[in-house]
Amino acid sequence: MNLKPGDKVSFLNDKGGGIVTKIVDDTLVHVIIEDGFEIPVLAKELIKTGTAEMAQDIATAHRNLKAQAEVVDTDDDILPLYLSHNNPDQRPDGLYFCLIPEIQDNPLTGSLEVYLINHTQYTSVFSFFLSHSGDFHGTEYGYIEPESRLFIGSIGRSEIEKWANALWQSVFFKEDKCSPLPPVSALVKFRPIKLYKEESFQYETLLRKKAFMVAVALESQLTARPVTDEKPATEHLKAMEGKDRKGESASVSKPKKVESFLEKHKIDDKIAEVDLHIGELVENFTNLQNNDLLNIQLDYFRKCMNQAQKERLSKVIFIHGVGNGKLKTEINRLLDKAEGVDYYDAPYARYGMGATEVNFYRNK
Repeated sequence: MNLKPGDKVSFLNDKGGGIVTKIVDDTLVHVIIEDGFEIPVLAKELIKTGTAEMAQDIATAHRNLKAQAEVVDTDDDILPLYLSHNNPDQRPDGLYFCLIPEIQDNPLTGSLEVYLINHTQYTSVFSFFLSHSGDFHGTEYGYIEPESRLFIGSIGRSEIEKWANALWQSVFFKEDKCSPLPPVSALVKFRPIKLYKEESFQYETLLRKKAFMVAVALESQLTARPVTDEKPATEHLKAMEGKDRKGESASVSKPKKVESFLEKHKIDDKIAEVDLHIGELVENFTNLQNNDLLNIQLDYFRKCMNQAQKERLSKVIFIHGVGNGKLKTEINRLLDKAEGVDYYDAPYARYGMGATEVNFYRNK
């Protein structure tokens, strides 16, 4: 902007103005203000008053100030998902926990990238807790934009177990008119042994990579739940009580055949595979002490051993994990006292370091 003595000017970044009295150089001028003082001012901090050039200078200055003040808040850890509409292979809308192998050609080697996936139209505000010896430890919190994935970090194969049975809590937000989703508090449940099987890593269209995905909460299930926890009406409670009474009388008259609880663990007629991770045995263990958790696991182990003897199974693989080694030590102590059994570490290629194989040689 060309200034000359006598020009009326206004201050760009302050109130008031004055008249140019002297041009020092291309960048500095003297201005006399209304109080009669003459002050030095940078030429770029002045605009001419009452001229056509003034409007253009104000607009240019405003754009420059806005560009300087505007800080784009980007999160490099939040990445968009690859959406392909009407694709039957694409995952249904919901929240997912995801492990992506660093080496795609050989997913059983190398580190794993941990992601939290928000495959919904809502912003997810979340908190994430890892499970350590029965206690939850806060690990990550923040937000995930709609149809995005959040990178949590990279982990080694030895760290897989502590991410099983993690706790994910989330609430959802969407601007303007919408149907609010209820909050989520769910365990990220998976068996660590699956991460040692190549078929567990499938190509995911949302990521365009091979990955191990765990569904934490599907939107179809959330929309079926009430947004608020309303107490059922008195009439509904009475109706439920009547159904319970009918159910009791029916159960008395027609007893149901009780199947062996080992059926769900059998991988063969004579072989069972039992996961002793606490998340597989109880739904909610947040208020239990470490000793209580260990006792639950050992009680289930004894129950499985007794039932296996009764059904004359030939083999049971107990998946106890690595952890602090307390559970494995107690299992070995009990097996040392058991008759008619041999035991040793289960095959590493399939179970890693966290399983014991028990053979019932009297049942063969």
